[in-house]
Amino acid sequence: MSDSCAPTWDLGMLAGSGRVGAVLWGGPQEHVISLTHEHFFLPVNARTPPPLFAEAMPRVRAALLAHEADDAAAIVAETAGSADFSQMIWTDPLAPGAELRLTIDASGSAQVAAYRRRRDLTTGEITTVWREDGIRREVRLVVPRGARRARIAVRSGVPGEARLRLGVTDDRNADIPGAASYAGAVHRRVEVVSSNEAALAVSAGAGGDRAITLTTTVRASTGEVQVVDDGSVEFTAGLDGSTWTEFEIDLRLGDADPETLALGNTAALQSASRLDLSSGVSEDVPTEVLLEGAESDPRTMRALIELAYAAGRANIISATGELPATLQGVWQGTWSPAWSADYTLNGNVQNGGMASLVPTGTPELAASLSRMLVPHFDDFRTNAARIFGFEGAMLPSRMSTHGLANHFSDGFPHQFWISCGGWVLRMLADAVLSSGDRTLIGDREWELIEGVLLFLRDVIDHGPVAPSYSPENTPGGASTPLAVNATMDIAVLRDADRAGRVLAEALGVEPIRLPAVEPHFRIDNEGRLAEWGDPAFPPHLAHRHTSELYPLWYDIDPAFEATDLRAAALRLIREKIAWRAEDPGPPPGNGEMAFGLAQLGLAAAALGDAPSAERCLHWLAALHFTPAMSTTHDSGAIFNVDASGALPALVAAMLIGSSRRTITLLPAVPDSWTEGAVSGLTTRTALSVELLAWSATGITVTLAGSPESAWVRSGPIELRLPRPVISPAHSEPVRTIVLDHRESRHHLTLTWAPSAS
Repeated sequence: MSDSCAPTWDLGMLAGSGRVGAVLWGGPQEHVISLTHEHFFLPVNARTPPPLFAEAMPRVRAALLAHEADDAAAIVAETAGSADFSQMIWTDPLAPGAELRLTIDASGSAQVAAYRRRRDLTTGEITTVWREDGIRREVRLVVPRGARRARIAVRSGVPGEARLRLGVTDDRNADIPGAASYAGAVHRRVEVVSSNEAALAVSAGAGGDRAITLTTTVRASTGEVQVVDDGSVEFTAGLDGSTWTEFEIDLRLGDADPETLALGNTAALQSASRLDLSSGVSEDVPTEVLLEGAESDPRTMRALIELAYAAGRANIISATGELPATLQGVWQGTWSPAWSADYTLNGNVQNGGMASLVPTGTPELAASLSRMLVPHFDDFRTNAARIFGFEGAMLPSRMSTHGLANHFSDGFPHQFWISCGGWVLRMLADAVLSSGDRTLIGDREWELIEGVLLFLRDVIDHGPVAPSYSPENTPGGASTPLAVNATMDIAVLRDADRAGRVLAEALGVEPIRLPAVEPHFRIDNEGRLAEWGDPAFPPHLAHRHTSELYPLWYDIDPAFEATDLRAAALRLIREKIAWRAEDPGPPPGNGEMAFGLAQLGLAAAALGDAPSAERCLHWLAALHFTPAMSTTHDSGAIFNVDASGALPALVAAMLIGSSRRTITLLPAVPDSWTEGAVSGLTTRTALSVELLAWSATGITVTLAGSPESAWVRSGPIELRLPRPVISPAHSEPVRTIVLDHRESRHHLTLTWAPSAS
């Protein structure tokens, strides 16, 4: 519950069906509802295939292997320039549709009091209530799951009048400096359909298969509609002082847009996981109070984390439909969106927008990733062939309406980043292992998986990864990001073979085996895990990404069983956190990019470093959530959903870790969480956590899986505990308990063993 207004769209309350999104913002004098559709990407930027870098690749590789990175960069620039890639090509942007402006008996002189706005995280309904001169006013917004519809309801304590204006979003300020405005690329047309119904069509594209039109139709339960001077339409409806006046809204993208899709039930999806850290703070405490007091009061911080966990999950569920959440979910209120509000696949999607789907009880929603990628398979093959001259499929770092890797520049050579496909395989493998659902992988998904593996096989066969790019960093003192053997690339190549075998097993086909990849995980001269395996490329610690920690984010790379690598990763984590702590504010401070905190926190949790994981979690909760419980890219700046997915994923990693043969309980629980409970977390054994509760006296856990998921559990499962417990099945205190994998349900109530004196 928030007791503040939202003067700008990015501070509004979020509602979404997965297919369409609505942001309710403004205040008592005028509320605004910004609407869009998950497929409404404007076809305004080029779909030019990437240059034929493959022809220059032998020279580029030779220069890099000779540690002549500037020469390699010059060859790349020459090749790109000759192909007319002097300017960066952006992805097609997610655009706003209609904007509704609502006023109730607007006089401009009323005394407003007790303004409250609340979002029911279980149902998704938004309610705004206030008093004007003692008269109660209410606005409700509902967007049913899977539908392309929304409903606005208005009520006043005395008879009066509501006016709702249907128009196009203003060309307001850009989300970030320099962002292109696409307002001039669209055309609008309004039509009065009947006495209480009107439609607004927003179109882009000059015709052909890329033309797109989003039509928003509004029908009032009572009143009349007319065209007004600015080209919008206005509904006027009477309020009788007791009943609700409703406006039904339908967003349709072309003729082949079904009214509803089977995307699950909001309440069931939201209830799939719950977190209780025993804060005891009332739900009626305003979010402004929680955000202000969290850093100084542990109890308030726990309450904020509980709320952020629930709200973050609700945001991502609301934004996940046929497609995954974009950088801005399924919400838009500007023609100048930050980074095109696209799918940024070098971390934002994986560590942010989709990070919570699998671990917090909704692995079925991960199918949205396949639905987004599979239609662009031919583009991925084009990338592999034109850039590297390789077989198979290379996924781009950014995309929306196509899959061509044509978004790059000298400072951000994304065209050479080879790790996206392998990372996607891990996401899909985790969804399969966590749910045991083989239907997540069909023939079309396997074609994509096979293409990725064939491409990565060629990468391995050609020796050191060169060019290699560690998003979005540049080696210390270097003038180009091009390097050799970025640690992330090596980690993904090693992990892709493991993930690919899981996916082949799920489909029942022979796996495509990748050649062995030596660890190539290097410890630098300062004792930190190095970002590049080749020592000729020195570190650059002061950077928002920490991609080299990939081996610790999921099923931990076996190489990190080695004590020295674990210690090196731990040192890197702590030094990166110390760098952020120097100034956690937005740029020019170090509080840039929420998912970078997730990268650090996930790795810290995997290593059992609870204080470091907790520090990242506190920053995410206190600095990246707004009073409306929407989230920001930087500390308090730039609307973005990364923290919405990242925070629940980090909490899950602190409470449970797993591989196919192990489950680790409470691997990184902070001292401040003396007791608590969580439900709905998943493990890579296809056993889900029905309940995990802990206190000063012991721990209780209930794990359960369906009979259909038994194929995942091929052998005994080792349950690992954070400290010795007294178990009825053992004569001495133990820290591990072996679970019978043939059983689909396990319930254990264990008491902590007394500490040794």
